[in-house]
Amino acid sequence: MDYYSSYKKTPVPRISDDKILERILALKQNSSISPNVFSFVSSLAAGFKKYGGVTRKQYEAFCEIEESYLHSEKRTSDWAAQYNDKHREIAHICSLYYSANPPYYGDLSYRILSDEDFIPTEKQYKSLTENKYSLKVLESHYAEPKYKVNDYVSLRKNNPTRIRENINLFVVVQVAPEPVTTAAKATKKYKILPLDNQETYIVEERWLKNANKR
Repeated sequence: MDYYSSYKKTPVPRISDDKILERILALKQNSSISPNVFSFVSSLAAGFKKYGGVTRKQYEAFCEIEESYLHSEKRTSDWAAQYNDKHREIAHICSLYYSANPPYYGDLSYRILSDEDFIPTEKQYKSLTENKYSLKVLESHYAEPKYKVNDYVSLRKNNPTRIRENINLFVVVQVAPEPVTTAAKATKKYKILPLDNQETYIVEERWLKNANKR
């Protein structure tokens, strides 16, 4: 008998209280949970039935999610009273960024974008909107556009786009056609149109420069 065939795996300790499975299934039925949370609780439920319980880490992760959904910010709290349209706008901008750059804040972003009545806790809001990445995204979003509609622009030599036009001359046809999805300076987006083509492109501000029509 070789080493691997004689090796015995140590059983993983599991919490087997049936009430935990009931809580998992109850959260699974919540229509407001995100696809990621639905996948997680579905996996937990299947694992509970297969192995007779969940691990301590799985249970702790579940409790954190359950607390977030079942005991969300009360509308009578001081924070909820302060939460205004500007807070919502900032949370929305940051959620769009994180939705395009998973996995961080995936569940929170989903709830903010899919439920207009959802109010994140003050801790959730600050964590989402005041980190170094979100601050760069907000800076680009609120910055004055460097170019305006009908301006002529060219692509910078170091641009990472795959645009291959014979003539490097474009006209701006729309400012901010899509949300900022890069945490860097000058990442506001523009829709540009080549002068000798009908196909438009979306390019970040940092990859453009002024150009004169000849």
